[in-house]
Amino acid sequence: MEIVANYVSEYIRSLEQSKEPILIEMEEYASINKVPIIEVEVARFLEFLVMLKNPKRILEIGTAIGYSSIIMNRAYPDSIITTIEIDEKNFLKAKEFIKRAGCEKNIDLIYADANDALDFITDEYDMIFMDAAKGQYISFFEKSIERLNHRGILVSDNILFRGLVAKEKNNIRRKNTIVKRLKEFLKIITNSDKFSTTIIPIDDGMAICYKK
Repeated sequence: MEIVANYVSEYIRSLEQSKEPILIEMEEYASINKVPIIEVEVARFLEFLVMLKNPKRILEIGTAIGYSSIIMNRAYPDSIITTIEIDEKNFLKAKEFIKRAGCEKNIDLIYADANDALDFITDEYDMIFMDAAKGQYISFFEKSIERLNHRGILVSDNILFRGLVAKEKNNIRRKNTIVKRLKEFLKIITNSDKFSTTIIPIDDGMAICYKK
């Protein structure tokens, strides 16, 4: 199910200016190897948020091959990014791409299950970007939110999950648990007095939470 009509998404992506070769190579690698990375319009929006916020420290939950880490670092080169990845193959590829992009001094990769890693992370962050297992968003949120500074922002990707979250009934049974947990997560972040939250219907949906 489309959240944004395909022809609209394709038009927006056609407006994209030329990118550096390393990012083009990463997109091609992700496409061939079926590694999920953020779409062009999401990348531009994430880049825009980082430019506005200029976060000194960023926590990313879900590295994949390092595409979004590099995007965020390019947007604010002084940022220090901690990023967590559970898949060994993706972790090693991310390490390679990040080094080739010249970002290794500013991006710290952790190979671990995010739920385990978050138990030991003690740093505080100005921005958190969640783009990992959607069924675990509540757990990631509960374990990381105390690490988010006052006036920090939490960005959660794929929050509408192909539009299924917005439907009253889900006909795809194998997705029921993920959809249910995402709905619960959305209720938590939209009803909390500690946050101001907006849902952006871009690509697969993004939630932006501002910590009051």
